[in-house]
Amino acid sequence: MSKLVDNEVKLADEFRDKIETFILGKGQCPTGDRNTPLVAYWSLVFEFHRGILRLISNELYGAAFALVRPIVEAVVRAHVVLMCSEEELKKLANDEYRTNLQTVGKEIDTNFGTDSFFENFLKSARPALHSYTHAGALQLGRRFHGTNLAPNYSDEEILEAIHVSTSAVFMVNNLTTKHLGFEQEWELNTEHFGAWSAASTTLPLALPASGHPESAVK
Repeated sequence: MSKLVDNEVKLADEFRDKIETFILGKGQCPTGDRNTPLVAYWSLVFEFHRGILRLISNELYGAAFALVRPIVEAVVRAHVVLMCSEEELKKLANDEYRTNLQTVGKEIDTNFGTDSFFENFLKSARPALHSYTHAGALQLGRRFHGTNLAPNYSDEEILEAIHVSTSAVFMVNNLTTKHLGFEQEWELNTEHFGAWSAASTTLPLALPASGHPESAVK
């Protein structure tokens, strides 16, 4: 692993640990048909992020890249659970809900006032997310270094995986702190994201500072 990647891992670790306290520091888990799955998705995103960074640190890049889609989907479902109908909520609870990455981005943007951020991101990222998670061509093509059977992931690709997954923890924390009424923590979450973006050598996603309009909860 290069020094550049090692530094990015450390920065991402530090950022995650700081913002994670905004929820854990409250000392209790909110309950309810929507709050309970929301904080479960929140917890899963943070664990996926730790897993991705640890895998990268151990140069297990294929496994790390395979987890990028699940972390993105967990963020998507965290939004869905707050905006969906009662029927869809039951499907989520019964493990019958299927995420349609082709359509859900626009639905999130409409409900949370995030312009076209989710729609555009998922549209551009969907092919890579599927390929890396489902052992597709993008993964297979990186199992060779020349004629040698050895992983071959560029620093730029690894940094992008760090970038996207770290943005995911920001987004789910942004959503959760706002929904639960933790206004000070919500503001600090954005401040810390800005500091991480400034310190990182990668360009941050054009993330919206989305609020949580009550009309989004049906």
